Amino acid sequence: MSEHICFSIKFLDSRFHGRCNGGEPEWPPSPLRFYQAIVAANSDQIGSNENFVRAMKWLENQPAPVIVAPPYELGAPYCLSVPNNVMDLVGKAWTRGNYFGKGDANPATHRTMKNYRPIRMVGGDTVHYLWQLNEAAFDSNDIQTLIRAARRIVALGWGIDLVAGNGTRINSDTLNTLPGERWRPHVSNAVKSLRVPTASTFDALLRNYDLFVKRINGSIFMPANALSHFESTGYGRATDPEKRPFAVFELRHDDSSFCTYPQSKLVHISGMVRHLAKELMLRSPPPGVELDWVERYVAGHRKDGDPSHSQFSYLPLPSIGHQHADQLVRRVMISAPAGDDSWLEHLARRMAGHRLKPERADAFGAKGPPSLVRVQNDKMVRCYTKAAGIWASVTPVVLPGHDDRRPSKTRRLIHAALAQSGIEQPCEFEWSAFSHFRKSLSAHKYGKDKQPAGYIRPDHLMTLTAVHLKLHFKNEQNVPGPLSIGAGRHCGLGIFAGITSTGFS
Repeated sequence: MSEHICFSIKFLDSRFHGRCNGGEPEWPPSPLRFYQAIVAANSDQIGSNENFVRAMKWLENQPAPVIVAPPYELGAPYCLSVPNNVMDLVGKAWTRGNYFGKGDANPATHRTMKNYRPIRMVGGDTVHYLWQLNEAAFDSNDIQTLIRAARRIVALGWGIDLVAGNGTRINSDTLNTLPGERWRPHVSNAVKSLRVPTASTFDALLRNYDLFVKRINGSIFMPANALSHFESTGYGRATDPEKRPFAVFELRHDDSSFCTYPQSKLVHISGMVRHLAKELMLRSPPPGVELDWVERYVAGHRKDGDPSHSQFSYLPLPSIGHQHADQLVRRVMISAPAGDDSWLEHLARRMAGHRLKPERADAFGAKGPPSLVRVQNDKMVRCYTKAAGIWASVTPVVLPGHDDRRPSKTRRLIHAALAQSGIEQPCEFEWSAFSHFRKSLSAHKYGKDKQPAGYIRPDHLMTLTAVHLKLHFKNEQNVPGPLSIGAGRHCGLGIFAGITSTGFS
């Protein structure tokens, strides 16, 4: 039976104010935050207690811990009056001989209002960090040192997030009885990126503190650098949605320049990529697939009455990511249902390097059809694939029916589209003919002049209602992309990008 060292942080109030990178609310509190709290609470041990230093360096070299934390929701926002950072004005007033606390000389007058929105714990008040113990890789004295050190922690997060720390050794049976949600690292359905200590984190903390103490040298101010010695690790719960596997290709001409294609015609790119995929898979299908796999899964041709929507999605990606992005198509993504990673990889390896085959020879201009160049870790693509709590459609969602211009029917059709697309997480939504992304085209089929407008659709989608959607998942629960919804979700219509609560992706 495996053993763990369990550090328990009991909050004295149900609210937590900590923020992660970018100022977004952080939950659960990251392992790095806990590690920093231990160091801060035991600063008097550094330099005088070799056991503490050795124990902390052992801890920073362990794999990322499991975290057990209470469920949470976003708390009610509130406003506080806080000191404004203008003590230089006070100092100048004092140097002029104004010691009477009037005008600029009174620090109490230099205040500003600041908005807060904490995390609120639901049904619990204790967060547990669990590192597994390998009998051959730890010293019992180090474990006892860490337990004593954890009991000195008094705050985690902001200074107002008061806690009582504790530590103990537990077995796996006891671990399973801890109340709360289990956040596990390195899972395929990770929806949070949490900071985790790594080798040299302890030494980096000491250096940063020393630089902070010595930041003023005579008349020279040298601010300490932010801590950079840590890792970011994906965390997820068993109830979180699995991330759909995807492969991304750039559209490149023979001279290596990008091919740009109008966003209004993106379904043409989708059709060309699907045709190429079918051709390659007929020639070299994955081992063990059924005889109709290519027609059903690659080409998306289902028999009448077949409710299954398991198939590849061919998603041209309009370029987004900043206010000046032109939203021309330069990349295409192929996505598969969760768990079908091997089939996607089989296809992606064979697609790379192949040239698209348009029906018209002049479809791509003088440079001719582009080739597919596979890419990894593309910054623009992360707008479509990162986990986010708020998502907005870049291309309109084609609903499974016509709404007859009745809002109640529109709402029902949106619920049906979400269900058909596998969106099970509770969310609120708003719809419009226009996208959150200002350069996206509208959901209208025709313009004011009665001429065709917006995005070209396949014939079988022409009679269906289309809308732009914005989804707000409950408590801004982070849902991973890619996210495509609606009757056109396999050909590039209804693709979403994650956005922040402040606006842009």
